[in-house]
Amino acid sequence: MQQAISTTYKYTSKKENPPTNRGLFHDFRFSPGYDNLQQDGISEAVGSLTVFLHTAGKGASCPYCGHFSHRLHSYYSRHIQDLEVYGHTLELVIKVGKYYCENVSCPRKIFCEPLSFLARRYGRRSYLVEERIRSISLELTSRKA
Repeated sequence: MQQAISTTYKYTSKKENPPTNRGLFHDFRFSPGYDNLQQDGISEAVGSLTVFLHTAGKGASCPYCGHFSHRLHSYYSRHIQDLEVYGHTLELVIKVGKYYCENVSCPRKIFCEPLSFLARRYGRRSYLVEERIRSISLELTSRKA
C-alpha cells in the first residue's frame, strides 16, 4: 500500500520577515526601553541602519472617545528617523496596528495605535532627533549678550 506524500510550503513575505544582514551591526539590539516595542530584524546599508520593530500591544485606546479596542483592522509601517549610531543614520520601521473603535456612538470607526512615547502624531522624527535639531539651531543662531 502506498502512502501519499504531502509537502507543505510555507510562504513568507519579505515584509513579514525583514532581512537580517551579517554586517557590522548583525548583533545590534535596539532597546529603546519601551516594553511594547519588539525588534524583528535589522538591515544595514552604506552609512545607514534600518531596524524593524513591531508593537507588542494587544489593543489600543481610541484617541477620539478613549474606548479600548481589541478588534484589529490591519497593519501599516511607520518610518521614524532616530539618532545616529556609530556614524550611521538610524531609521525605525515600526509595524503598527489599526483598530476598529467598538464604541457605537464614536464617529471615528478606525484608528491607529499611537506611538506618542517615541514621536509626534504624523511625525517622521523621534523626540530625540527633534531635540538635537532644536539645540543645534539655538546654538548656531543665538547671540551672546
